[in-house]
Amino acid sequence: MRRSLREAAVGLSILAALAVASGLWLHLRGHRFLGADWSITVRLDNAAGLVPRSTVLYRGVTVGTVQSIRTEPGFVAVEAQISDLELVVAQPVRAHVATGSVLGGTAQLVLSGSSNPLTTPRPPTAEDCPSAQQLCAGDVLWGAQGPTLDAAMASATTLLDRAIDLELLDTLDLMAQALLNTNDSINTAADNSNILIQSLQDLVQRLEPTVDHINTSAASITKITGHLANVSEELDRPETMAKLRQILVNVENATDQFTTQAETILSNVESFTTNLDQIGSDIRGITSDPAVADGLRDLTVGLGLLFQDLYGAERLADPKGVEETPEP
Repeated sequence: MRRSLREAAVGLSILAALAVASGLWLHLRGHRFLGADWSITVRLDNAAGLVPRSTVLYRGVTVGTVQSIRTEPGFVAVEAQISDLELVVAQPVRAHVATGSVLGGTAQLVLSGSSNPLTTPRPPTAEDCPSAQQLCAGDVLWGAQGPTLDAAMASATTLLDRAIDLELLDTLDLMAQALLNTNDSINTAADNSNILIQSLQDLVQRLEPTVDHINTSAASITKITGHLANVSEELDRPETMAKLRQILVNVENATDQFTTQAETILSNVESFTTNLDQIGSDIRGITSDPAVADGLRDLTVGLGLLFQDLYGAERLADPKGVEETPEP
């Protein structure tokens, strides 16, 4: 009895191990027993890098795997199995193949949709799922191939051939030479700028005394302005204006007095001139008489003889040269 139980336990353990291994194998193959996954089909011109069990991404999150890849006339049909039953992707939905690097490697199928939220989203497996508004189970999408090294090399080759046809290489050579010349010009301009800066610094040093004088003059002007402001303030005072008016009245009175005195002096001068003219007329009348002239001449001669007898002729000729003789 015990032996039978032991054999039964061993048999059940083996069956359980086989069941677990079979389930794990079927799970790795993409089969699900408890879930209700839904699938979509993506048509690609080139499915390079995609293999069964490749990851399906939406906004960087894994939402499923690639179930199968088959070739059709004119395209490659990729069936993707989505494991997220609540996944809502607003139309328009796009799919493209993205590789881990430009050099290739395992590719991923990336889904992208509109960023506008849906007002009434429905489960993608529902019978009334609106395919015009969101991604639903069984939808067929057209995808695109992501950048690969082959595509990059092909594009580079095409561009190079196009450049050769348009003689762009010679143009680029000329542009490079022009850039070198421009660099030389820039260097020369930089040197000239340094010389100009040095000249400006020398000019600033020479202008410093002038600036000091200007500052001094500005200070003097400020001081004068302050004095003028004080004078203006003083002139605004009624007492100062009254004094100025009194000074003007005094000057006017003095001017009138001076004018009166000047008129009196001029009158006196005119009277004196008239008297001089009368005296001159009298003198001319006296000297015009011959008898008077002869009398004056005789008087002069007589006075001369008198002085000659008193002092002598030599003393009269040179009064300083004749020595005085001492009295005995």
